[in-house]
Amino acid sequence: MTSTDDRIDALITRMKNRRSLTDFIFIPAYPPHKTPNPITKYTVAVENREVSNKRFFIGNRVGHRAKGYLEQAELRLRVYAPSRTSGPALLRASSMVMDAAEREDHEGWIRSFLLTGIGFDTASRTEYRDVVLKLAIVTQEEAEA
Repeated sequence: MTSTDDRIDALITRMKNRRSLTDFIFIPAYPPHKTPNPITKYTVAVENREVSNKRFFIGNRVGHRAKGYLEQAELRLRVYAPSRTSGPALLRASSMVMDAAEREDHEGWIRSFLLTGIGFDTASRTEYRDVVLKLAIVTQEEAEA
């Protein structure tokens, strides 16, 4: 069975390979001291937060029964803009990340998007915007007899 982290990594890899994001750098969100300073390219810090994991059964008394897991996760993509850019450029970059996520979600995991307001990271001395994806990933396996 493939882990949720592996599935999310595959989604991020597909996003990174999109032509529109080839100039973006993707990094892990933690540890934060690894964030480049100064930021010279659009940078996306990726943070995966598992929300819940529920076991459930599919089917009825007559039909095929399978057990599975519903894993709900939150994927936070913090988009940093180079210091020489403006707010509209950051909005455009964030929109490009959202668009790439939506287009690369072949499995239908994304349940909702949230685009936060502009923030300022004092450590890297640059503006950022968070693109938050709420994901619902279903893992199915055969039920025992």
